[in-house]
Amino acid sequence: MILLNLFLLYSPIKSETNGKWYDTCKKCQADPCYKQFYRPCLFRNNKFYCFTCHSKNGHRKFYTENGCQKQCTQMGMMCVCLDSCYECVAKGVRSNPASCREATDDEMNKCIY
Repeated sequence: MILLNLFLLYSPIKSETNGKWYDTCKKCQADPCYKQFYRPCLFRNNKFYCFTCHSKNGHRKFYTENGCQKQCTQMGMMCVCLDSCYECVAKGVRSNPASCREATDDEMNKCIY
């Protein structure tokens, strides 16, 4: 019973995926992420990735940690990285900081036409 409670306390919150992976730059640029929302197609892990940080299911999402911290001021809340975006969540939620790292010039410049 204690193990189950620890798992629930420290498990990530349910968060919808913010982006999609593509085999080609052309497929990435055909997606609304790029065409409608003007987000870049990043080259990561030998594929192209495009993401948006639109708020969903009551979770406000932000592109930068600073932007999140300006809005996340409630007691007991903190900004964490979850699937490429920062979210204001209850303290204790595990994050994935590597997914929020800034894109390098090389990642940004592989899919520009």
